[in-house]
Amino acid sequence: MKRTGMKISPGPTLVALMLAVSLLAIALPAKAQDLAAERDMTLTIIGDVRDVDINLFPLPQPQSLGLVFVHEISEPGALSLRIHFTIQRSGEAWGIQVKDENGDVVWSTWNSAVSGDGFWSDEIAGEKVTIDVYSSKPSNLLQLKVDQVAIGRSKITPVSITEPNQLRSINGQAGWIVDLGRSVARLRFVGDNGKMYVCTAFLVTSDLMMTNQHCISSTSEMESTLVDFDYDTDGSPGLTLRLSALLETDYALDYSVIRLVRPVGRTPFGLATTSLADGQQLLIIQHPGGEPKQISLEDCTVDGVQVTGRLGTPTDFGHQCDTKGGSSGSPVLEFGGRTVVGLHHLGIREGSSELYNRASHIQLVLDDLDPVVRAEIEGGQQ
Repeated sequence: MKRTGMKISPGPTLVALMLAVSLLAIALPAKAQDLAAERDMTLTIIGDVRDVDINLFPLPQPQSLGLVFVHEISEPGALSLRIHFTIQRSGEAWGIQVKDENGDVVWSTWNSAVSGDGFWSDEIAGEKVTIDVYSSKPSNLLQLKVDQVAIGRSKITPVSITEPNQLRSINGQAGWIVDLGRSVARLRFVGDNGKMYVCTAFLVTSDLMMTNQHCISSTSEMESTLVDFDYDTDGSPGLTLRLSALLETDYALDYSVIRLVRPVGRTPFGLATTSLADGQQLLIIQHPGGEPKQISLEDCTVDGVQVTGRLGTPTDFGHQCDTKGGSSGSPVLEFGGRTVVGLHHLGIREGSSELYNRASHIQLVLDDLDPVVRAEIEGGQQ
């Protein structure tokens, strides 16, 4: 039986991380306040956030019509940028367009689409953007500010794989596996600790998804999240949606239930209520390292039906499926069907002789859910 060791993939900013993390294993902080440290050791980091203070006002008065303000933001060396706007003073009939470094409009929003007093742009490739503010109301009182810029950098990716790497692209797999993959998505989000991460999530109804708590743990993180369906090949357009609500989140079982802005026409996964057997064949569909969708199938089996989880209590089962940072939140499936038996979330404890990855038992997650949320999930799977 294959045993997975923990190593870190090469990268230009890897040395600092290696000083803090064992090359052989990932340590798992025991307390919720250590979430930021856990993320840095288990998730793929794709960038960081810089606080700024950029006023997109005053608007020209009294007309304030058409293009009323232009501002350029440049971060040399950035692979991508996301812009966070806050509304200092509300106005009417306004809009924003963001252009990339080629001058193409790549993202826009209008006041009718914005709720609350803060919002993130999409991720924009390149190191420079231009922000255009529009108004169609004379004497507009609008005051917008940019208070944060998320800067995409080279990735740092923890890995839980032994050679040879048995992760495989979902492309070219059997039709039933490809079909399952349509209900798995990549998450790109800005953490409350000021870093950008990627994770995986999966549909449990037509508009509810499940992922890890150490992926999405707050409303602000939920609001920053980009949900990428059909990211199966580099350059594939796919379907990117936003989230509208964080329904539930739990530290001990490491799950979050999140709602999409709208339903998608994909079949949700069923959630198992049956027990597992040691050596049982599994399948994980995932976005390892934020990469295009891949599967773990070879040597992907149960390795211990009851093992300790995030708080040292027996909430998990062990498995031998290859994963990377970014695989967090992936569905662990019974081989051959649409039934999720576990929520992948943890790697190998530092200094432990128990060399397996771990997933929360999905039955425990179901039992922990608020009855209203559980009823919605179970009703959405019928």
